[in-house]
Amino acid sequence: MKEVPLPRLKREAEIAVYLIHNSPDAEDYFFLFDFEEFVERSQGGVFVRPVLKVFAGRDDFSRTLFARQFREVFAVEFDRMREELAQSKRASGWISWKFGVGSVVDLVGGMVANLVLAVALSLGKSLLSLVSLPSFLKGRSDDAKLADEIEQMKGRVERALAGLTISLHPELYAHAYRNGPLGKMAGMDREAWPLPSFVRTHLDDGRSGSWW
Repeated sequence: MKEVPLPRLKREAEIAVYLIHNSPDAEDYFFLFDFEEFVERSQGGVFVRPVLKVFAGRDDFSRTLFARQFREVFAVEFDRMREELAQSKRASGWISWKFGVGSVVDLVGGMVANLVLAVALSLGKSLLSLVSLPSFLKGRSDDAKLADEIEQMKGRVERALAGLTISLHPELYAHAYRNGPLGKMAGMDREAWPLPSFVRTHLDDGRSGSWW
């Protein structure tokens, strides 16, 4: 049984993610995604290997909840980015990739986003083996099987995300502990670049989003 072919990945492109805490509650946070470099390299006409870099002000939150929320929000924001760039004549790579059947993309919303996460988490080949081409290209005769395959893929992505290394950013650390005693500093990236201006602008927005 043939598998969905993994695109040939010629170069890397970072996707920086900023996890912003709203309050002293460790579980109260939102995400800001910076797709700028990823979009620029993808529009160069080639597929790129996505590389996730996640910055936060603290990391004492539930990794299980983090993984689920991250995957779900990333899929929404990634698809929103792809939709907004769909009319671009330069759109290429992951920006414009489809499986060859338009209706399938609608059925499995977030599919490309989850594949991007799989590749970024080094799960690409093992994860893609779950989703077979016949399910897509033969009229989706077995919707239940396809849905089960997709759920298995999402589960693997979430398990990998739960073990993702998160770097503490000095500015996000100060923001996270602005209303109380400081927390532990282990894992602090003291050489991290200053926060992009759009992140500073939206530190207190309280909602996830993406800018590029």
